Amino acid sequence: MNPSESTPPSSFKTGLAGLGVTRAVVAWLFFLTLVLALFEGMGLGMLLPVLAYVRTGGLPGGGPSFQFMQDALGWLGAWGKNWELAGLLVITLGVICLRYAVNYVRDVRLAHLRLSITRRLRNQVVRSLVRADLGYLMSRRSGELQSSLTMETDRAGEAASSQIGIMTSLALIVVYVLLLLLLSPLLTACTAPILTMVALVLRWQSKKSVALTTAVSEQNLRLGDQASEVLGGILRIKMRSQETQAEELLSSTADRIFHGMFNLERLRLAVEISMHPLMAAAGLLVILLAVMAAEVGLAVMAVFVFVLVRMAPQVTQFINLWSHRNACLASLHRVQALVDQASEHRELRGGDRQEPAPLQGVEFRDVWFRYPGSLEGGYALEQIDCAIPARSLTAVVGRSGAGKSTLASLLSAYHLPTQGQILLDGHPLESYRLAALRQGMAFVDQEPFFFNDTIRENLNFGVVPPLTDTELEQALKDSGSWEFVSRLEQGLDTPVGERGSRLSQGQKQRLAIAHALVVKARVLILDEPTSALDKTSELIIAQTIRELASRLMVIVIAHRLQTVRWADQILLLEQGRLIAQGNHESLIADCPQYRELFGKTK
Repeated sequence: MNPSESTPPSSFKTGLAGLGVTRAVVAWLFFLTLVLALFEGMGLGMLLPVLAYVRTGGLPGGGPSFQFMQDALGWLGAWGKNWELAGLLVITLGVICLRYAVNYVRDVRLAHLRLSITRRLRNQVVRSLVRADLGYLMSRRSGELQSSLTMETDRAGEAASSQIGIMTSLALIVVYVLLLLLLSPLLTACTAPILTMVALVLRWQSKKSVALTTAVSEQNLRLGDQASEVLGGILRIKMRSQETQAEELLSSTADRIFHGMFNLERLRLAVEISMHPLMAAAGLLVILLAVMAAEVGLAVMAVFVFVLVRMAPQVTQFINLWSHRNACLASLHRVQALVDQASEHRELRGGDRQEPAPLQGVEFRDVWFRYPGSLEGGYALEQIDCAIPARSLTAVVGRSGAGKSTLASLLSAYHLPTQGQILLDGHPLESYRLAALRQGMAFVDQEPFFFNDTIRENLNFGVVPPLTDTELEQALKDSGSWEFVSRLEQGLDTPVGERGSRLSQGQKQRLAIAHALVVKARVLILDEPTSALDKTSELIIAQTIRELASRLMVIVIAHRLQTVRWADQILLLEQGRLIAQGNHESLIADCPQYRELFGKTK
């Protein structure tokens, strides 16, 4: 399934439970809402005795609550009628203050819940992506993943928390309706058609917003993907003078997001504003019916209208929450789908076997491999049989697309063979604990990655405890890096810039090898380490590789003679097949394909 599809979760309850919203949390919010509704009802109910006191100069009788107030306020009557009225007003004010105090506590809990849901969602996305296998991650667009982790996660958290807000807001509206029924069932029944119209308007808005919010969510992902490509390829864009085209591409997507969000906002405002005339119509209808029906007194009519007026903001808040939830719901579905899909592609942890020390060798037995999603029969590697001994230099050569990097990625357990086995000291690679296996390996890519930190921190990445300056200096000397590091003004504390931008290609390659020595790797894999180097840097790297091969298993993917001519063995790949192996002299003599690659190289 593609995460861009808006697939809803299996159920509302399951979705909230998966976001850490326990029954206790929901029950506590409902309790606060019920207490809030209780004080709201008491505050509104106090209006009747206040109005009766103003009109008649005394409290009405006929009920236990009124009798209680007469007894409670009777002692104030000795001071005069005004003191009795003041006491009644103080009680009313106290009930109102308690109502808003409970309101504050509930809203704070709702805010905490909303932020907690967003944090949990973002952590779920991070955890699922970091632990997903490389095949899945490489199949997703980086902009899409970044957008899902930032903007989409925020909107998803808003959608999930809005569902709780909708429930509590609806509970308050129900309390208001019950109050209306207690005041006058006749007037409530007459206003029911208007309240039904409110429900129908909300249902219409929900259907309209689904398509709009899905489109906005898709455009957000597209903008993130496009921004990632434009910024990543900005040099190429500038070289070809395509700045205007790049600007138009991003601007057109941003415009579509603007129009989608504007349409959502216009829909929300249309529904919200339409509620006011409907509620006003309900109030005017109440006045008309109260005048026509003799049994409805003036005080009841006034309180009834006041309850309607008090209910109007709650209806507006409910509409806003409903609209916001619908506007963000596609993001919630998308993020949940992404988490589920990434979790399905979780990288295997491997077996319980620890990496052997000392390492003896690696063997490929009838290894076939096809990348996920490739065409039927499109194998990247076919029928690979070879052995790679420890403490040796093995070069893997061949034309572009021959399968060299794929072979290295299989050895690093980034992928598992589609068929066949890779044995480490006679045991299948997957029987080893993945973390322990990789701790004994180091992979130096064509473009080594460095964090935007100092040389010291990059070398110590993943090393516990961090190495001393003396130990780091020795690793730099063994990798041929100390010569240039020692000349830097800040030495080991020199920032390398984003992705190592302040370093030359040769310096990055040598520092990457130094990191391999720091982590005490027993297997060192280098993917085209001299492809972008000048002659001097190439000679330094080649000499370093030869020296390391005396104590490590070194596997180098290369296309330059200087790198491969001293290898203990050379594996020649062509269209995913191992067509020849041997040393440089034997392959030059016996293999025409190898001679074509290296026979004329000086």
